[in-house]
Amino acid sequence: MEGQLIKSQAAVFEALFQPLAPLMEQYRLHTAPHALMISGPFGVGKATLAALLAQTLLCTGSAKPCETCSGCRQARRGSHANLLQVGALPRQRSVKVDQARALLANLATHPFSPGPRVVMLEKVDTFTPQAQNALLKAIEEPDSATSFLLTCQNEHAVLPTIRSRCRLVRLPAWPVPLVHQALLMQGLPEEEAGALSQRAMGSPGKALAARADSGYQAMKDTLDQLLTINRDLSRFPALSNQLRDLRERSDQALDYLEDAALGLTGQGCQQAMLARIVLEGVQNARMQQASNLSWQAIADQLLMNILEVQDHA
Repeated sequence: MEGQLIKSQAAVFEALFQPLAPLMEQYRLHTAPHALMISGPFGVGKATLAALLAQTLLCTGSAKPCETCSGCRQARRGSHANLLQVGALPRQRSVKVDQARALLANLATHPFSPGPRVVMLEKVDTFTPQAQNALLKAIEEPDSATSFLLTCQNEHAVLPTIRSRCRLVRLPAWPVPLVHQALLMQGLPEEEAGALSQRAMGSPGKALAARADSGYQAMKDTLDQLLTINRDLSRFPALSNQLRDLRERSDQALDYLEDAALGLTGQGCQQAMLARIVLEGVQNARMQQASNLSWQAIADQLLMNILEVQDHA
């Protein structure tokens, strides 16, 4: 059953985005680019696709990924000796330069197992500039056996020097039928999958988050109000209090705002200005979180910036 799921995942991605079919074939034939950056909104499968490509590279079977060889099984568990994964540590919102240097030390050694080595840089847009700079040469000049797979939500938070060294794949929002199919693959009942797919805004991840988290919809409602406050200063105190209550899910809230802002681009001058302010605000908020500024202060600054945009509309 799990092997069928892997094959189905590959088929879904190829149906979602036609250029992925030849790219996935390149990974099967080991002729893929040495560094690939997968970008897209929250919940559209960036990490899932990266894991699928990593498994394809590490598979020792003939029909890649076969799901039955030891390489596939270990890659799925994240325990393959030649799979190096770097992401934010627990209770940290960014990847620090020390983690990047530790990865470089690992890369300086010979692979533990024969065959290719895969480096997954998860949410590289949350890596500090120092960490990104430390990894630049490794991404630019990897050895022939090493492949890099990067994921990000906000390309503009990735250094241009990193972006220019990677082939970029932008995953789009999913059509409703594909979201529905993906939810069925996760074992959801037909009726529930159908209802969630209609409200998912093209994101299977959002649908699953909404299903698993009773507070997700309340967070979404608050943030949607924030984006449509329309110069109504009387709503500031209430929205400020509602944003304060999102402290425990601040990372998720910032992800949602970033995704919503990206969806506003190309919708007229005012919306484009709002999108720019929100994206800049989210990036600043993440840096302020790393500096231990209070969530209330961060949220109020975001709120004031959005009000200022609306006031100049």
